[in-house]
Amino acid sequence: MKLFTKVTDLLFRKQKVLELIAVFLFFSLFAFKFDSRNIKLLWSDYPSIAIILAFIISLIAIIWIKIERQKTSLLITNLKERVEEKSDSIETKLKELSPRLKEVLSLIVKGKSNKEIMAELNIELSTLKTHINQVYKILGIKNRREIQQLDNLFNSKQ
Repeated sequence: MKLFTKVTDLLFRKQKVLELIAVFLFFSLFAFKFDSRNIKLLWSDYPSIAIILAFIISLIAIIWIKIERQKTSLLITNLKERVEEKSDSIETKLKELSPRLKEVLSLIVKGKSNKEIMAELNIELSTLKTHINQVYKILGIKNRREIQQLDNLFNSKQ
């Protein structure tokens, strides 16, 4: 099993070389030889070599596809881990918000404007802006769009 892992790791690192070899072999498969009057496939006299080349190209293609699947799988795993880490840290930060800041945050998530939030909470604009800035600072975000992204993250997680 270790040998298989070592081989796949090597191929993973040398994938571009693998692609070049496959392209070279493919074009070698369809190589021509020229006589004074004739154009002939190079392997027409030796069809077994053409079959072997076709087999090797197919094998390289299968290996390349497996490498791509492994890369994709690793990327998906890493992205999922990052999203989970980020959501855990955001959940911790949400606990730091006071009840009033949570109220302001929920109204922002609902898409309410500053005027609507001021009317609903009976506060002045300066107070609302202070609350919003505190929410941004605690959550480590910069604008309402990022709040919507956080909300989408939590809704997709649940």
